[in-house]
Amino acid sequence: MQHSPFGILHGFHEWGMVFIPLQKEYMTAQAITILHILHTLLLSLSFYCLFKFGLEMLEANRYVNLSLFILPAIWIIIFIYALNTYAETSGWINLASVWSRYLLGAPGAFAAAIGLYQFTNEAKIIGAQRSYRMLQVAGISLLAYTIMGGMVVPDEPFFPANTLNYTLIESFLGIPVQVYRSLIGLVLAFSMIRAMEIFEIEVDQMIEQMEISTIQRVERDRIGQEIHDGVLQSIYSASLITGSLTNLTQDPVLSERILQVKEVLNQAIVELRGYMVSLRIPKFQNTLKNELSKLIHQPRFAGLLKITLDVPVNNSLSSSQTSHIFSIVQEGLSNIVRHARAENAHIIFMPTEKNNKLSITDDGVGFDPQNIKQGFGLQMVQDHTQLLGGELSINSEHNQGTTITILF
Repeated sequence: MQHSPFGILHGFHEWGMVFIPLQKEYMTAQAITILHILHTLLLSLSFYCLFKFGLEMLEANRYVNLSLFILPAIWIIIFIYALNTYAETSGWINLASVWSRYLLGAPGAFAAAIGLYQFTNEAKIIGAQRSYRMLQVAGISLLAYTIMGGMVVPDEPFFPANTLNYTLIESFLGIPVQVYRSLIGLVLAFSMIRAMEIFEIEVDQMIEQMEISTIQRVERDRIGQEIHDGVLQSIYSASLITGSLTNLTQDPVLSERILQVKEVLNQAIVELRGYMVSLRIPKFQNTLKNELSKLIHQPRFAGLLKITLDVPVNNSLSSSQTSHIFSIVQEGLSNIVRHARAENAHIIFMPTEKNNKLSITDDGVGFDPQNIKQGFGLQMVQDHTQLLGGELSINSEHNQGTTITILF
Protein backbone atom coordinates (compact mmCIF):
# COMPACT_ATOMS: atom_id res chain seq x y z
CA MET A 1 0.00 0.00 0.00
CA GLN A 2 1.34 3.42 -0.93
CA HIS A 3 1.48 6.24 1.58
CA SER A 4 -0.05 9.72 1.25
CA PRO A 5 1.14 13.02 2.81
CA PHE A 6 -2.50 13.94 3.39
CA GLY A 7 -2.30 13.43 7.15
CA ILE A 8 0.79 15.61 7.58
CA LEU A 9 -0.50 18.44 5.39
CA HIS A 10 -3.94 18.36 6.95
CA GLY A 11 -2.38 18.37 10.40
CA PHE A 12 -0.49 21.58 9.51
CA HIS A 13 -3.77 23.07 8.26
CA GLU A 14 -5.51 22.30 11.53
CA TRP A 15 -2.57 23.74 13.44
CA GLY A 16 -2.87 26.90 11.32
CA MET A 17 -6.44 27.40 12.55
CA VAL A 18 -4.98 27.98 16.02
CA PHE A 19 -1.76 29.72 14.96
CA ILE A 20 -3.13 32.41 12.63
CA PRO A 21 -5.62 34.02 15.07
CA LEU A 22 -2.86 34.27 17.66
CA GLN A 23 -0.71 36.30 15.25
CA LYS A 24 -3.24 39.08 14.62
CA GLU A 25 -1.81 41.19 17.44
CA TYR A 26 1.76 40.85 16.17
CA MET A 27 1.45 40.95 12.36
CA THR A 28 0.07 43.39 9.80
CA ALA A 29 -3.28 42.84 8.11
CA GLN A 30 -1.52 42.14 4.81
CA ALA A 31 0.67 39.47 6.43
CA ILE A 32 -2.37 37.85 8.02
CA THR A 33 -4.09 37.78 4.62
CA ILE A 34 -1.08 36.02 3.12
CA LEU A 35 -1.20 33.47 5.94
CA HIS A 36 -4.90 32.87 5.24
CA ILE A 37 -4.14 32.33 1.55
CA LEU A 38 -1.38 29.85 2.38
CA HIS A 39 -3.64 28.20 4.93
CA THR A 40 -6.41 27.74 2.34
CA LEU A 41 -3.96 26.43 -0.26
CA LEU A 42 -2.65 23.96 2.32
CA LEU A 43 -6.18 22.61 2.86
CA SER A 44 -6.68 22.03 -0.85
CA LEU A 45 -3.23 20.52 -1.27
CA SER A 46 -3.93 18.02 1.52
CA PHE A 47 -7.23 17.05 -0.13
CA TYR A 48 -5.46 16.76 -3.48
CA CYS A 49 -2.98 14.30 -1.94
CA LEU A 50 -5.87 12.29 -0.49
CA PHE A 51 -7.60 12.27 -3.88
CA LYS A 52 -4.41 11.16 -5.65
CA PHE A 53 -3.87 8.45 -3.03
CA GLY A 54 -7.42 7.16 -3.56
CA LEU A 55 -7.08 6.98 -7.35
CA GLU A 56 -3.70 5.21 -7.04
CA MET A 57 -5.26 2.60 -4.78
CA LEU A 58 -8.12 2.17 -7.23
CA GLU A 59 -5.61 1.88 -10.10
CA ALA A 60 -7.91 4.20 -12.04
CA ASN A 61 -7.63 4.49 -15.82
CA ARG A 62 -6.26 7.58 -17.53
CA TYR A 63 -9.71 9.10 -18.08
CA VAL A 64 -10.52 8.98 -14.38
CA ASN A 65 -7.03 10.29 -13.59
CA LEU A 66 -7.81 13.39 -15.66
CA SER A 67 -9.91 14.51 -12.71
CA LEU A 68 -6.61 15.07 -10.86
CA PHE A 69 -6.05 18.00 -13.22
CA ILE A 70 -9.61 19.10 -13.98
CA LEU A 71 -10.98 19.37 -10.43
CA PRO A 72 -7.97 21.28 -8.99
CA ALA A 73 -8.14 23.63 -12.01
CA ILE A 74 -11.82 24.34 -11.28
CA TRP A 75 -11.00 24.99 -7.64
CA ILE A 76 -8.20 27.41 -8.54
CA ILE A 77 -10.62 29.37 -10.75
CA ILE A 78 -13.13 29.53 -7.88
CA PHE A 79 -10.38 30.55 -5.44
CA ILE A 80 -9.20 33.41 -7.67
CA TYR A 81 -12.81 34.50 -8.19
CA ALA A 82 -13.46 34.49 -4.43
CA LEU A 83 -10.31 36.54 -3.72
CA ASN A 84 -11.39 39.21 -6.20
CA THR A 85 -15.08 39.21 -5.22
CA TYR A 86 -15.27 39.13 -1.43
CA ALA A 87 -14.07 42.13 0.50
CA GLU A 88 -14.06 40.33 3.84
CA THR A 89 -11.50 37.62 4.48
CA SER A 90 -14.06 35.22 5.92
CA GLY A 91 -16.09 35.39 2.69
CA TRP A 92 -13.43 34.10 0.32
CA ILE A 93 -12.04 31.67 2.92
CA ASN A 94 -15.46 30.02 3.38
CA LEU A 95 -16.15 29.79 -0.36
CA ALA A 96 -12.70 28.36 -1.09
CA SER A 97 -13.06 25.88 1.79
CA VAL A 98 -16.51 24.77 0.61
CA TRP A 99 -15.38 24.02 -2.92
CA SER A 100 -12.13 22.49 -1.76
CA ARG A 101 -14.15 19.98 0.23
CA TYR A 102 -16.71 19.41 -2.55
CA LEU A 103 -14.23 19.07 -5.42
CA LEU A 104 -11.30 17.35 -3.70
CA GLY A 105 -12.04 16.35 -0.10
CA ALA A 106 -15.22 14.31 -0.61
CA PRO A 107 -14.09 12.57 -3.86
CA GLY A 108 -10.66 11.92 -2.36
CA ALA A 109 -11.97 10.36 0.86
CA PHE A 110 -14.53 8.28 -1.06
CA ALA A 111 -11.94 7.04 -3.59
CA ALA A 112 -9.55 6.17 -0.75
CA ALA A 113 -12.34 4.30 1.06
CA ILE A 114 -13.17 2.22 -2.04
CA GLY A 115 -9.48 1.58 -2.74
CA LEU A 116 -8.96 0.55 0.87
CA TYR A 117 -11.96 -1.79 0.58
CA GLN A 118 -10.28 -3.53 -2.38
CA PHE A 119 -7.01 -3.78 -0.47
CA THR A 120 -8.96 -5.14 2.51
CA ASN A 121 -10.35 -7.93 0.34
CA GLU A 122 -6.82 -8.82 -0.78
CA ALA A 123 -5.73 -8.98 2.86
CA LYS A 124 -8.62 -11.32 3.58
CA ILE A 125 -7.81 -13.53 0.58
CA ILE A 126 -4.18 -14.05 1.58
CA GLY A 127 -5.26 -14.90 5.13
CA ALA A 128 -4.32 -11.68 6.94
CA GLN A 129 -7.41 -11.82 9.13
CA ARG A 130 -6.28 -9.51 11.94
CA SER A 131 -5.17 -6.71 9.64
CA TYR A 132 -8.38 -7.26 7.63
CA ARG A 133 -10.48 -6.23 10.62
CA MET A 134 -8.40 -3.11 11.30
CA LEU A 135 -8.54 -2.14 7.62
CA GLN A 136 -12.31 -2.43 7.77
CA VAL A 137 -12.33 0.11 10.60
CA ALA A 138 -10.08 2.41 8.55
CA GLY A 139 -12.40 2.11 5.54
CA ILE A 140 -15.45 2.97 7.60
CA SER A 141 -13.54 5.96 9.03
CA LEU A 142 -12.79 7.21 5.51
CA LEU A 143 -16.46 6.92 4.56
CA ALA A 144 -17.36 8.90 7.68
CA TYR A 145 -14.77 11.51 6.71
CA THR A 146 -16.30 11.69 3.23
CA ILE A 147 -19.42 13.08 4.88
CA MET A 148 -18.00 15.05 7.82
CA GLY A 149 -14.88 16.31 6.06
CA GLY A 150 -16.08 16.57 2.48
CA MET A 151 -19.82 17.24 2.53
CA VAL A 152 -20.34 19.15 5.78
CA VAL A 153 -19.06 22.65 4.96
CA PRO A 154 -19.24 26.25 6.18
CA ASP A 155 -22.61 27.94 5.63
CA GLU A 156 -23.05 29.37 2.14
CA PRO A 157 -26.17 30.62 0.30
CA PHE A 158 -26.31 27.80 -2.27
CA PHE A 159 -27.26 24.13 -2.23
CA PRO A 160 -26.16 21.92 -0.55
CA ALA A 161 -24.01 24.27 1.55
CA ASN A 162 -27.15 26.08 2.74
CA THR A 163 -28.54 22.79 4.11
CA LEU A 164 -25.76 20.41 5.09
CA ASN A 165 -23.39 22.69 6.95
CA TYR A 166 -21.68 23.43 10.26
CA THR A 167 -24.80 25.07 11.73
CA LEU A 168 -27.01 22.07 11.02
CA ILE A 169 -24.58 19.57 12.60
CA GLU A 170 -24.02 21.70 15.69
CA SER A 171 -27.73 22.43 16.22
CA PHE A 172 -28.75 18.81 15.60
CA LEU A 173 -25.97 17.02 17.49
CA GLY A 174 -24.91 19.77 19.89
CA ILE A 175 -21.20 19.35 19.14
CA PRO A 176 -19.11 21.26 16.54
CA VAL A 177 -18.27 19.32 13.40
CA GLN A 178 -14.54 19.82 14.06
CA VAL A 179 -14.83 17.53 17.08
CA TYR A 180 -16.27 14.73 14.95
CA ARG A 181 -13.55 15.23 12.35
CA SER A 182 -10.90 14.98 15.03
CA LEU A 183 -12.40 11.76 16.38
CA ILE A 184 -12.66 10.29 12.88
CA GLY A 185 -9.05 11.27 12.18
CA LEU A 186 -7.92 9.68 15.42
CA VAL A 187 -9.70 6.40 14.65
CA LEU A 188 -8.40 6.45 11.07
CA ALA A 189 -4.80 7.04 12.14
CA PHE A 190 -4.90 4.35 14.83
CA SER A 191 -6.57 1.73 12.61
CA MET A 192 -4.22 2.35 9.66
CA ILE A 193 -1.06 2.25 11.78
CA ARG A 194 -2.24 -0.84 13.62
CA ALA A 195 -3.36 -2.54 10.40
CA MET A 196 0.03 -1.97 8.77
CA GLU A 197 1.86 -3.28 11.82
CA ILE A 198 -0.26 -6.42 11.90
CA PHE A 199 -0.09 -6.82 8.12
CA GLU A 200 3.71 -6.77 8.18
CA ILE A 201 3.72 -9.46 10.87
CA GLU A 202 1.27 -11.63 8.94
CA VAL A 203 3.17 -11.18 5.67
CA ASP A 204 6.40 -12.16 7.45
CA GLN A 205 4.65 -15.28 8.71
CA MET A 206 3.45 -16.12 5.18
CA ILE A 207 6.95 -15.55 3.78
CA GLU A 208 8.38 -17.83 6.46
CA GLN A 209 5.86 -20.50 5.48
CA MET A 210 6.85 -20.10 1.82
CA GLU A 211 10.50 -20.58 2.77
CA ILE A 212 9.59 -23.73 4.67
CA SER A 213 7.67 -24.96 1.61
CA THR A 214 10.72 -24.31 -0.56
CA ILE A 215 12.95 -26.32 1.77
CA GLN A 216 10.42 -29.13 1.82
CA ARG A 217 10.22 -29.11 -1.99
CA VAL A 218 14.01 -29.28 -2.29
CA GLU A 219 14.08 -32.14 0.19
CA ARG A 220 11.38 -34.02 -1.74
CA ASP A 221 13.39 -33.65 -4.93
CA ARG A 222 16.50 -34.91 -3.18
CA ILE A 223 14.69 -37.91 -1.72
CA GLY A 224 13.11 -38.71 -5.07
CA GLN A 225 16.48 -38.59 -6.80
CA GLU A 226 18.08 -40.79 -4.13
CA ILE A 227 15.24 -43.32 -4.41
CA HIS A 228 15.72 -43.45 -8.17
CA ASP A 229 19.53 -43.61 -8.18
CA GLY A 230 20.05 -45.73 -5.10
CA VAL A 231 17.30 -47.76 -3.46
CA LEU A 232 15.22 -48.45 -6.59
CA GLN A 233 18.21 -49.61 -8.61
CA SER A 234 19.38 -51.88 -5.77
CA ILE A 235 15.98 -53.50 -5.37
CA TYR A 236 15.66 -53.91 -9.15
CA SER A 237 19.05 -55.65 -9.22
CA ALA A 238 18.05 -57.85 -6.28
CA SER A 239 14.87 -58.83 -8.15
CA LEU A 240 16.89 -59.88 -11.23
CA ILE A 241 19.32 -61.89 -9.11
CA THR A 242 16.46 -63.56 -7.25
CA GLY A 243 14.75 -64.46 -10.52
CA SER A 244 17.91 -66.15 -11.76
CA LEU A 245 17.98 -68.43 -8.68
CA THR A 246 14.94 -70.39 -9.82
CA ASN A 247 17.08 -72.10 -12.48
CA LEU A 248 19.60 -73.24 -9.88
CA THR A 249 17.34 -75.44 -7.77
CA GLN A 250 15.05 -78.39 -8.29
CA ASP A 251 13.41 -78.03 -4.91
CA PRO A 252 9.77 -76.99 -5.54
CA VAL A 253 9.40 -75.47 -2.07
CA LEU A 254 12.55 -73.36 -2.47
CA SER A 255 11.50 -72.33 -6.00
CA GLU A 256 8.14 -71.19 -4.65
CA ARG A 257 9.88 -69.20 -1.90
CA ILE A 258 12.19 -67.58 -4.45
CA LEU A 259 9.17 -66.56 -6.58
CA GLN A 260 7.51 -65.10 -3.50
CA VAL A 261 10.65 -63.05 -2.75
CA LYS A 262 10.70 -61.87 -6.37
CA GLU A 263 7.03 -60.81 -6.16
CA VAL A 264 7.71 -58.91 -2.93
CA LEU A 265 10.66 -57.12 -4.55
CA ASN A 266 8.60 -56.27 -7.65
CA GLN A 267 5.84 -54.90 -5.42
CA ALA A 268 8.41 -52.80 -3.59
CA ILE A 269 9.58 -51.41 -6.95
CA VAL A 270 5.99 -50.48 -7.85
CA GLU A 271 5.46 -48.76 -4.50
CA LEU A 272 8.74 -46.85 -4.71
CA ARG A 273 7.87 -45.64 -8.20
CA GLY A 274 4.54 -44.46 -6.79
CA TYR A 275 6.39 -42.51 -4.08
CA MET A 276 8.63 -40.96 -6.74
CA VAL A 277 5.61 -39.82 -8.74
CA SER A 278 4.15 -38.15 -5.65
CA LEU A 279 7.48 -36.37 -5.01
CA ARG A 280 8.13 -35.35 -8.59
CA ILE A 281 7.05 -32.01 -10.09
CA PRO A 282 3.56 -32.20 -11.60
CA LYS A 283 3.04 -33.00 -15.25
CA PHE A 284 0.66 -30.50 -16.84
CA GLN A 285 -1.81 -31.24 -19.56
CA ASN A 286 -2.81 -27.56 -19.86
CA THR A 287 -0.95 -24.81 -21.77
CA LEU A 288 1.85 -22.83 -20.13
CA LYS A 289 -0.20 -19.63 -20.28
CA ASN A 290 -3.13 -21.21 -18.45
CA GLU A 291 -0.93 -22.79 -15.80
CA LEU A 292 0.95 -19.54 -15.14
CA SER A 293 -2.31 -17.57 -15.11
CA LYS A 294 -3.61 -19.81 -12.34
CA LEU A 295 -0.30 -19.46 -10.50
CA ILE A 296 -0.15 -15.64 -10.48
CA HIS A 297 -3.73 -15.43 -9.26
CA GLN A 298 -3.00 -17.52 -6.20
CA PRO A 299 -3.57 -15.39 -3.05
CA ARG A 300 0.03 -15.85 -1.84
CA PHE A 301 1.22 -13.90 -4.91
CA ALA A 302 -1.75 -11.82 -6.12
CA GLY A 303 -2.32 -10.39 -2.66
CA LEU A 304 1.26 -9.09 -2.41
CA LEU A 305 2.29 -8.28 -6.00
CA LYS A 306 0.84 -6.81 -9.15
CA ILE A 307 1.89 -9.42 -11.71
CA THR A 308 1.64 -9.08 -15.49
CA LEU A 309 1.97 -12.09 -17.78
CA ASP A 310 3.16 -12.01 -21.38
CA VAL A 311 3.02 -15.60 -22.65
CA PRO A 312 1.70 -16.78 -26.05
CA VAL A 313 -1.31 -19.07 -25.96
CA ASN A 314 0.22 -21.64 -28.29
CA ASN A 315 3.75 -23.05 -28.10
CA SER A 316 5.59 -26.31 -28.79
CA LEU A 317 6.60 -27.03 -25.19
CA SER A 318 6.39 -30.55 -23.85
CA SER A 319 4.64 -31.35 -20.61
CA SER A 320 8.00 -31.75 -18.90
CA GLN A 321 9.25 -28.36 -20.14
CA THR A 322 6.01 -26.72 -19.00
CA SER A 323 6.50 -28.25 -15.57
CA HIS A 324 10.06 -26.94 -15.27
CA ILE A 325 9.08 -23.43 -16.41
CA PHE A 326 6.17 -23.44 -13.98
CA SER A 327 8.52 -24.38 -11.13
CA ILE A 328 11.02 -21.67 -12.14
CA VAL A 329 8.32 -18.98 -12.24
CA GLN A 330 6.85 -20.20 -8.97
CA GLU A 331 10.24 -20.05 -7.28
CA GLY A 332 11.03 -16.70 -8.86
CA LEU A 333 7.81 -15.13 -7.55
CA SER A 334 8.43 -16.66 -4.14
CA ASN A 335 11.88 -15.04 -4.04
CA ILE A 336 10.41 -11.67 -5.05
CA VAL A 337 7.85 -11.84 -2.26
CA ARG A 338 10.42 -12.99 0.30
CA HIS A 339 13.30 -10.68 -0.51
CA ALA A 340 12.64 -7.99 -3.14
CA ARG A 341 10.06 -5.76 -1.40
CA ALA A 342 8.67 -5.14 -4.89
CA GLU A 343 5.26 -3.88 -5.97
CA ASN A 344 5.27 -5.20 -9.54
CA ALA A 345 6.52 -8.28 -11.37
CA HIS A 346 6.52 -9.06 -15.10
CA ILE A 347 6.79 -12.55 -16.57
CA ILE A 348 7.66 -12.88 -20.28
CA PHE A 349 8.04 -16.07 -22.30
CA MET A 350 9.16 -15.71 -25.92
CA PRO A 351 9.53 -18.85 -28.05
CA THR A 352 11.66 -18.51 -31.21
CA GLU A 353 13.01 -20.85 -33.84
CA LYS A 354 16.49 -20.98 -32.24
CA ASN A 355 15.64 -20.95 -28.54
CA ASN A 356 13.10 -20.06 -25.90
CA LYS A 357 13.49 -17.12 -23.54
CA LEU A 358 11.89 -16.79 -20.12
CA SER A 359 12.36 -13.63 -18.04
CA ILE A 360 11.05 -12.66 -14.60
CA THR A 361 11.44 -8.98 -13.73
CA ASP A 362 10.60 -7.07 -10.55
CA ASP A 363 10.92 -3.43 -9.38
CA GLY A 364 12.27 -4.30 -5.95
CA VAL A 365 15.37 -3.31 -3.98
CA GLY A 366 17.74 -5.41 -6.09
CA PHE A 367 21.08 -6.88 -4.97
CA ASP A 368 24.66 -7.53 -6.06
CA PRO A 369 24.60 -10.83 -7.99
CA GLN A 370 28.32 -11.31 -7.29
CA ASN A 371 27.90 -11.22 -3.53
CA ILE A 372 24.54 -12.95 -3.11
CA LYS A 373 24.47 -16.01 -0.89
CA GLN A 374 22.90 -18.84 -2.85
CA GLY A 375 19.92 -20.32 -1.04
CA PHE A 376 17.39 -23.04 -1.76
CA GLY A 377 15.34 -20.78 -4.04
CA LEU A 378 18.12 -19.88 -6.45
CA GLN A 379 19.42 -23.45 -6.39
CA MET A 380 15.95 -24.67 -7.39
CA VAL A 381 15.89 -22.24 -10.34
CA GLN A 382 19.34 -23.40 -11.44
CA ASP A 383 18.40 -27.08 -11.14
CA HIS A 384 15.28 -26.67 -13.27
CA THR A 385 17.25 -24.59 -15.80
CA GLN A 386 19.78 -27.42 -16.13
CA LEU A 387 16.98 -29.93 -16.61
CA LEU A 388 15.69 -27.71 -19.43
CA GLY A 389 19.20 -27.71 -20.92
CA GLY A 390 19.31 -23.94 -20.61
CA GLU A 391 21.41 -21.09 -19.26
CA LEU A 392 20.53 -18.84 -16.34
CA SER A 393 21.55 -15.18 -16.02
CA ILE A 394 20.69 -12.65 -13.30
CA ASN A 395 20.80 -8.88 -13.81
CA SER A 396 20.27 -6.77 -10.70
CA GLU A 397 21.35 -3.49 -9.11
CA HIS A 398 20.52 -1.89 -5.79
CA ASN A 399 17.14 -0.11 -5.97
CA GLN A 400 16.89 -0.95 -9.70
CA GLY A 401 15.03 -4.24 -9.50
CA THR A 402 16.06 -7.69 -10.73
CA THR A 403 15.66 -9.63 -13.97
CA ILE A 404 16.14 -13.40 -14.15
CA THR A 405 16.57 -14.72 -17.69
CA ILE A 406 16.60 -18.35 -18.86
CA LEU A 407 17.54 -19.31 -22.43
CA PHE A 408 16.93 -22.92 -23.53
